[in-house]
Amino acid sequence: MSEHPPVPRAPSRPARALLVAALAVSALIAGLGWVFASSPGSAPDDDYHLVSTWCPRPIASSGCETTTIDGEVHVMAPVTTSHAQCEAFSPDKSHACINDYSDSMMFPSYRYNDGAYPYGFYQFHHLFAGASVEASAWHMRVVNVLIALVLLGGVCALAPASMRQGLFLAITLAWIPMGAYFIASNNPSSWAITGVFSYGAGLFGALRSDGRRRWALLGIAVVGALLCFGSRGDAAFYVFVVSLGVLIAVGRRDRIVEIAGASVLSAIGVWLMAGGGQAGTIASSSATVSLSERLAVVISNIRYLPEYFAGFAGLYSGPGWRDTPLPGACVVLGLMLLGVGVLIGGRAMTWRKAASVVVVLGAMAGIPILIATPPTFPNLGGYHSRYALPLLGVWLLLWLAIGRGQQRFSRTQLVLFVAATGVVNASALHTTIGRYTNGLLHDGLMGWVSPANLNRKVEWWWAGMPLSPMGLWALASAAYVAAVVIALRLLAAGPAPAPTAVAAPSTAPSPASVESATGAETSPPAPSPSQAGGAQTTGSDSPSSGTGAAEGATGADGAATAPSPANGGPEPATATDDDAAAPSPSHAAEAQATGSDAPSPTQEPTHE
Repeated sequence: MSEHPPVPRAPSRPARALLVAALAVSALIAGLGWVFASSPGSAPDDDYHLVSTWCPRPIASSGCETTTIDGEVHVMAPVTTSHAQCEAFSPDKSHACINDYSDSMMFPSYRYNDGAYPYGFYQFHHLFAGASVEASAWHMRVVNVLIALVLLGGVCALAPASMRQGLFLAITLAWIPMGAYFIASNNPSSWAITGVFSYGAGLFGALRSDGRRRWALLGIAVVGALLCFGSRGDAAFYVFVVSLGVLIAVGRRDRIVEIAGASVLSAIGVWLMAGGGQAGTIASSSATVSLSERLAVVISNIRYLPEYFAGFAGLYSGPGWRDTPLPGACVVLGLMLLGVGVLIGGRAMTWRKAASVVVVLGAMAGIPILIATPPTFPNLGGYHSRYALPLLGVWLLLWLAIGRGQQRFSRTQLVLFVAATGVVNASALHTTIGRYTNGLLHDGLMGWVSPANLNRKVEWWWAGMPLSPMGLWALASAAYVAAVVIALRLLAAGPAPAPTAVAAPSTAPSPASVESATGAETSPPAPSPSQAGGAQTTGSDSPSSGTGAAEGATGADGAATAPSPANGGPEPATATDDDAAAPSPSHAAEAQATGSDAPSPTQEPTHE
C-alpha cells in the first residue's frame, strides 16, 4: 500500500467556484475575529498612531487645532485617541477604563506624526475618522483586512500552480498569530506586513508567468510596494531587500520589465528610508555611543537573536503593548510549525535558493542588530519583533516555493497541520479577547491567563456588537480552521484519471516533460502506450498527494496538465490565462484524445 493517499478528484468548475467563495468568506470571518479581538489603542504606540490618523500632516489641512506647551507644538485630538491605551502594561485591567473619557473632549498631544513616518497610511485612514473613535477604529481595521485579503487572494489566484503550496504555507506559518493580529490593527505594521509580502510574491510570480497573469502580478507587486512606501521607513527599505532576494532566486535576465521595475521601486524605498525619521534617529544616536559600548551591545544582540525570532510566534512579544503573554502551548506550537516549514524547504536546495534566502535572512537579523543600539534602543529586547516580521513571509516563500516540485503530505500530516494551526490561532485569539474584555487572571504556576468563559463579568465590549465575546471567538476560530481545510482541498485536488480507452500513443509524456514535472535529475525512458494507459487508468503511480497534488498529478496524466517548473522556471505560456492547476475531467479527457494541449519541452525552460 502506498504511503500517501490517492490524489483527490478535481472538483468541477462550479464546485471549485463554490470552494473559492467559501474560502474567501471563511478567511474574512477569521480576519474579522482579529479585528474585534482587541480594543482601540491596543496595538503598540496606538496613542501615537490614532492621534496621527485623526490629525495627519499637514496639520493645517487636517481640521485639528494646535497649541504650544513648554515650547512644543501639541495637536488637539479626541481624548479617546491619546488615552486609548489606558489599560496598557496592566494585564489585569480591561478596556473599561476608556469610559472615563469622551469622544467630544479634545486633549493636547505631543505624540503625532510630524515627519517621522511616511506620508500615506495616516492620510488614507483619516478618510474613515468620524465622531466615534471606537467605530472609526474598527472601520479602519476592516479596511486593512480587506486590503490584505484582496492582494493575497489575487496573488494566489494568479500565481503559477508550482507556487501555490509555497504561498499557502508561507502565509499560514509566518502570520499566526502575530501577523494576523497586526494586519487587523490600526498600526502601520499592518500595511508593512501585507505590502512586503504582496510585493515579493507578486514579483516572484510575475517572473515565472507569461501573458496577462504576468502583468496582473506585476500590478499587485506595485500596489504592495506602495503600501510599504506609505507605512514605515523600514518597510520601504524592505522593498530593496526583497527585490534582491527574488531576482537572485529566479535569475531571469531576459525579464527587463521586472528587473527595471524592481530597481526603480528599490531606489525609491532606499531614498524614503534614508530621508525618514527612523534613519535620522539612528544617525543622531550613533555619535553618543563609544565603539566598545557598541560592540558589546552587538554581541549581546547576536546572542539574543533566537529569542527575537521567537517573538514572531509571540514569545515576549505578544499582542497589545507586549503586555499580553500568550499561552506556552500557543508559542511552542507556533515555533514548531515554523520549524516544520524550515525542514520542508530544506529538502531541496540550489545555489540561487541558498543565496536568496541568505539575503533576506541577513536583513531579518542584521537590520535589527544595527538599529538596536543605545540610546535609540538599549538592546534588541527593546526592538519589537514586529519590525522584522514583514520579511518572514517572503523568506518562507522563497524557502518553500523553490525546489524540485511540490511536497507530498499524508492524511495524518495534514490533520496534524490543521489541528496545530487551529490551536495556535484559537488560543491566541481567546487570550487577546479576554485581555480587553475582562482583564487577565494571574496564576501562581501559569502566570497571566485569560478567563475560560469570556462572557463572565464582561467589563468592556464593542458597542452594538451582535456577538458576545465567546460567540466571536468560537465563530472566528471555526472560520480559520475552515479556511485552512478549504485551502488544502483546493491545493490537493488533482485532475481525475482518464479512462484507458481514450489513451493513445501520442499522449504519452516525453522524457523532457517527465523531468520538468517531477524535478528528476535524469530523464527516464518514455513509457510505452500500454504503460501510459495503465497509469492513467489506475492512478497508482501518481507522484503527488495532499497539498502537492495540485500539480503533482502531472506524473500520472502528463498530457492533461502542464508540467510544473522544477527550479523556479516559468509556467508554460498556454497555462497563463486559464487556471491549469485543476482542470475538469472532461477537459483532461479531451486533451488526451486530441493531444492539442500537450506542451513541448521548449515551452517550459527551467531556471535555478
